[in-house]
Amino acid sequence: MKVYLLLLPLFILSCNKSDKSNEKAEENIEQQCFIMNEGANYDHIAKPVAKLTHAEILKNLPAPIQMKEVSDFTPFNYDLKITEDLQEKEKVYFESPEYQKKFGEWISALPEFSYLSIQENYALAKNKYGWWIIEKSSGDFKPYFLGLTQNIYIPDFYKKDQKFLDNNQFVMSGTLVDIQRLSRVPMLPKYEVIKDGVQFVINLDEIKKDSDQDGFNDQFEKFIGLNPNSADTDDDGIADFTDPNPKFKSGTDKYTAMYETLVDHPKAVTKYSFTEILTDCDYFQAINPKNIKVLMYNTTEKAPIKEDVLDHFFPGKYSKMKMYKGYPEVYFTDFSDQSGDGTLSAEFVDGKWKFDKKYTVEFGM
Repeated sequence: MKVYLLLLPLFILSCNKSDKSNEKAEENIEQQCFIMNEGANYDHIAKPVAKLTHAEILKNLPAPIQMKEVSDFTPFNYDLKITEDLQEKEKVYFESPEYQKKFGEWISALPEFSYLSIQENYALAKNKYGWWIIEKSSGDFKPYFLGLTQNIYIPDFYKKDQKFLDNNQFVMSGTLVDIQRLSRVPMLPKYEVIKDGVQFVINLDEIKKDSDQDGFNDQFEKFIGLNPNSADTDDDGIADFTDPNPKFKSGTDKYTAMYETLVDHPKAVTKYSFTEILTDCDYFQAINPKNIKVLMYNTTEKAPIKEDVLDHFFPGKYSKMKMYKGYPEVYFTDFSDQSGDGTLSAEFVDGKWKFDKKYTVEFGM
């Protein structure tokens, strides 16, 4: 009996610690998701990662990519008018009957890519992440991310088939550029040459490597932050390739449902592209969208996203939710998207979330 009495204080102390630990965990979640006090809207913004130097960009190219200097090349020349003309030509070409006819079967299989050239049973293509090769085999189309992002400038491909494969290697010449965003308003960025006259060489066997056999090649998983050695990165029983939220386990909380309603809008289904969301809120990270696929990043992790593709990431940004006296059932968040800035309110009515979105600044684009 004395032994039990001696152990009782330890048991009570253990319970108190456990309760306090749970309270602390819950408090952290609330702090990461909500601002409870009155006052001006604000959110704690993590300091941006220091911009990489040109030498660091060169050093950080994925290991499978080899670079060789070439002597015969056209120097990269950035000019606003030339760039605008090129973008318009691309737009016209990608909408032309000629393009639809040439790449018809590829477009039917994977409409989320823009196709540039065909060589044998391969096509060179691109999406918001960068450059891909897509292999056609027995009616099946398999994309492989090359690890070459938007900071790789390859001369005009359109309306002509250029050779990009040689002796079981991807081989193309171009320029490594530093893309600098002049403002967050949608506009053309500034380009600086890091290294001109470069031949990029990647072994096809390295490109095709899919260690966990989940449908994404290793190079793509490393780039977006999934585990190339596990077909189920978040260990929720759903393979990364089909998981709408492959980095975090999904939940069913009331506030998780609020964030799902906020971001999950019907759009064209994609297999190799996600909607990227930056948040430290556990409720937000646990969403299980029905219409889109998301990649959740927090502000403290070193996201694999490179600066040269940030223009294409995080299309919608949201502050922590705010609560104000007099509106106990309404939550407010500041938002920013490609159309402008504003404030959004969320109210839980009859078991569903209803939103009211108002722009305070519009970009007019």
